[in-house]
Order: sequence, then C-alpha cells, then structure tokens
Amino acid sequence: MGQAIALNLQAHRTAAGNPPIGVYNRSAAKTQPLKDKGAIVHETPAKVAENSDVVFLSLFNGDTVKQVVSEILAPLATTAGSPKRTEQRPLVISDLTTVHPSVSTWVADQISSKKDILSRPVYFSQTPIWGAQPAAVAGKLVIVLSGHHRSLIREIAVPAFARSSIDCGDQVARAARFKILGNFMIASIIESLGEAMAVADQTDIGRELYLEFIKQVLPVPSFIGYATKMAEENGEAAKTQVGFTVPGGMKDVGYAIEVARDVGMRLPIAELAYDHLQWVLDNGDPNWDWSSLAFALRKEAQDAKK
Repeated sequence: MGQAIALNLQAHRTAAGNPPIGVYNRSAAKTQPLKDKGAIVHETPAKVAENSDVVFLSLFNGDTVKQVVSEILAPLATTAGSPKRTEQRPLVISDLTTVHPSVSTWVADQISSKKDILSRPVYFSQTPIWGAQPAAVAGKLVIVLSGHHRSLIREIAVPAFARSSIDCGDQVARAARFKILGNFMIASIIESLGEAMAVADQTDIGRELYLEFIKQVLPVPSFIGYATKMAEENGEAAKTQVGFTVPGGMKDVGYAIEVARDVGMRLPIAELAYDHLQWVLDNGDPNWDWSSLAFALRKEAQDAKK
C-alpha cells in the first residue's frame, strides 16, 4: 500500500515539475521502484523528515508508528543550553496507518510534550485511508483528515493518491476511531457474505448463483470483490488475491471490539469475524486475504450437515 501511494506521489510531483519525494523502507528492494522513478531513498526515517516538510507514515501497527515517530523526533531534540528553535520550517507528520486511538493520542502527546525543545515546529495529523491495493495503485483512496494542517494534507493527497477526503476535525483519536468503525463495517460485510455463501453451498443455491444476487442487487465494488473471491475457483482466490492479510484483519477487528468495549458495548459480528480469522490463522495461512474467513464458515456448515 505504502509503495503504491509513494509512486503516485512521485508521479504527481514529477508531472507538476516539483522536486522528488524522499522515502524510507526497511527493505531496500521495496524502494527500488521508487528510486527508478526519481525518488530519493534515505537511510532512516529521520533523514526523510530532515529533508521534508510533510512526512507520510504507512506502517503495519501502532508499535511501529511509535518507533518511527520516536526516531523522527530524537534528532530534533535540543540539549540544555543550546538554541531551542534553530529552524522555523515546520514538519507535519501525517500517519496513514490504522491504529488504536491510544496510539494517535500518544503521538500527539509526545510532540506536545517536546515542543519547547524541538529544533523545528512539529505537527501531527492522523490520516488513515480506505481502499484496497487496486485503489491505491489507481490513486483512488479515501483519506480521513484530523489534527493539524488538514488543508495542506488534503492538497497533497487529493488527487495524487486519493479521490476524496473526510474531515474529522482537530481530534486525532476521533479519526482513529472513525477508521476502525469503518473497517468493522467492511469486516461485517465479509462475515455476512461468508455466512450466506456457506449456507448457499450446502443447499441447492450454490455460491455461484448467490454471487449473481450480489452483482445484480448489491453492486458495490467491495461486495462483489469479496463475494467473487469466495465463490469462484472453490474460494481459492482468497489465498492468492490478497488485499489485506489475516493478521491485519484480526488487528483491525480487534481494535473495533476494544473501541466498543470502551463505551460498554459489544460488536457480536466483529467477535464472530475475529474467531473465524483465528481459525484461518490456526488452520490455513496468515498470508491469505482476510476474506478467507469464509473457509471457517464453510467448515462449520459442512460439520453441521454431517
């Protein structure tokens, strides 16, 4: 996902006659396509920040976000007796990652607590994105805006890698919760599709016919995409056409369960989806697409029929 976003950013800047972007990835192989397009590859996240006004983070989880933010802030911290502000050029950190709201709050607090010792002004914007890999490649993601410099982030993101934006206001934790509940809805769709497909498979309907219902009555791209993975080639596409892995799905569904629990509620569909993803993790492959939870439901349906 991050590579596709960066490629679109680089292409957009090249077309506009702007300087190239700077990039970092732990795997040098993943930065080679960007280098081939003119991007500058840096050795550390801090070096990217040093040479940038805006840094976009696209990482797997909150722990990685905390680590990278700490690496960016560390060289900016001044020591006792040194000038407290040596550069007026602000740095905006825009986090595209889906994280627990506590992570967003942690980043904001870290920046705020260090503002008097940082050598340049630093601001934070929690900006999670919606869209699978094909949308990322096509530059058709949806970006959520929150925190500082939202207009600037939107100006960069749309249309370079996003087709539209949703503004959540100043509170970064609100954007994190918003993204988590959005992902919960997607997980609920996958769980419902898996349940319906499993029942259809055990009756005279069949998965292929049920897929036609989705195409004709609920022609939403995500519905059709996930239903197709479940229906065609005996569901094998969920093993090879991977947009979001099983561990990634469990992470986000788990976040949704926690967010609901924080306000004294439950999300039963999320709990079911989590259990079915756990089954795939235990009995399948963590690298499968999260729509592979349908295999767990199919197994339940087969066992019930015995």
